[in-house]
Amino acid sequence: MGTGQVVSALTPTCIALDITAQRVAGAKRSGRKIFKDFIQKSMWLITLIGFPGLMSSEVRVPFHHPEIPPNSTGTIGIDEIVYHVLRCGSVHSDEKNSKITWNKNISLGIDHNTGNLVLHEQLVWGLLAAVIFMPENKDEQIPDTYWISIWGFKNFVTEFWGRIDLAKRIAKEVTGITIQ
Repeated sequence: MGTGQVVSALTPTCIALDITAQRVAGAKRSGRKIFKDFIQKSMWLITLIGFPGLMSSEVRVPFHHPEIPPNSTGTIGIDEIVYHVLRCGSVHSDEKNSKITWNKNISLGIDHNTGNLVLHEQLVWGLLAAVIFMPENKDEQIPDTYWISIWGFKNFVTEFWGRIDLAKRIAKEVTGITIQ
């Protein structure tokens, strides 16, 4: 992500999400339900970091994907998008078939010219935050030079491993909302 290679960052990000979801669930293996439950549980943090200006426990968009049945309003959740489009798409196919357009501007929606889902590049930082801040990952280690961008500030990841308390403080500082 630090070099701007968003698509290349997705595979290791999704692997880290799988492992973290497995740890959070206390399961021997991750799977579709465990992964989606983790994304849903972490949605407040993913949106806080991944879509600056938005913090939500549920986000839905009117996107059509063959693996995802829409609800009665014709929308699908971000948990479904992260699992089927980003995770499975980055592991099982190439980016040309992803139907994703990455945008440097804060965005989440459909490009009506192409039908592609438009996502803000910062979403990957939100997904990484869901891994980094989880208490189950408190013993993880990476070189001190790795950083995460939070609201335009670069912060060393080594300071945040497992520190959900700091993520909650960030949320309160930037939104005024206390996360339990």
